Amino acid sequence: MILKTATSWWQQLAPRERHLISWGAAGLLAALCYAYLWQPIAMERHKLRASLPQLRANAAQIQRQAQEVARLRASIAPPPRGGAIKSAIQQAVNEAGLDSKTLQVNLLDEGRANMAMASVSFDAWTAMAANLQKNHGIRMESCTIEALPESGMVSVRAVLTAGA
Repeated sequence: MILKTATSWWQQLAPRERHLISWGAAGLLAALCYAYLWQPIAMERHKLRASLPQLRANAAQIQRQAQEVARLRASIAPPPRGGAIKSAIQQAVNEAGLDSKTLQVNLLDEGRANMAMASVSFDAWTAMAANLQKNHGIRMESCTIEALPESGMVSVRAVLTAGA
């Protein structure tokens, strides 16, 4: 119904009026396309071009950091397993200058060991524990420290884990 009415109205117009309305509609359509399509796209393109150098710099920095991570991972020795854990603990005790006679080390499994020291200086114990983690990749899973009557001396029982 509306289409029939619009067609009859269009037919009744003079050719000059039809021509003028057609050109006006085309101009209005072009203005709307520019305002709602072209202009927003052009503004986004401008913003993206302005941010591109910063994005490239960020990508280069991420790539350098990834290379650094790969280099650091390659430089880390694999964590000790089995008897190597026991040897690393004994070596750390010797390096710390502690009495290895009071040291007892029992392997719990391939990656864990139980350690006990009857009498050790607390400061020397913490230094040795830090050395184990830093140099051998052995960390403390659990630890029980009891103060002894002698000042600064403690009794230590710990479960140590290799890796992660």
